[in-house]
Amino acid sequence: MERDDDKRLASGDDGRVTPQAGVAADRLRPWRRISGQLVPLIGESGLCALFGRAARTMAVRYEWLSVDPTRKSAVELLSALERDLGGAEPAVANIANVELLNTFTRQLSSLIGEALTSRLLAQATASSPEAPEDVQEHK
Repeated sequence: MERDDDKRLASGDDGRVTPQAGVAADRLRPWRRISGQLVPLIGESGLCALFGRAARTMAVRYEWLSVDPTRKSAVELLSALERDLGGAEPAVANIANVELLNTFTRQLSSLIGEALTSRLLAQATASSPEAPEDVQEHK
């Protein structure tokens, strides 16, 4: 149990350890992995466009979810998402994040197909990101 608690703790701006920083990192982990898989394929502008579309869809339900078409990098996008999720009630932020991921995934699937989306997301959400599966092996 102590190890799980340590994973959730991180330093805040003032140097104190805050559990929220660890929770935010957990929420963004799938987004970082997905962006790592997609940016080489569709570029940062493609990722930002797809994310922006998903965020606009979800902002109807979650007004605090910011939608800014001027964000042109994955870093800006994820920083804004982290701020948005961090400002919401934790349970609502978790639900919104899952719904945003699902919306993003559905939109990606409609563009590139379900099989390729499943393959990319399986690699992006693998439990061991240090040892990603070699895409060449599947050809």
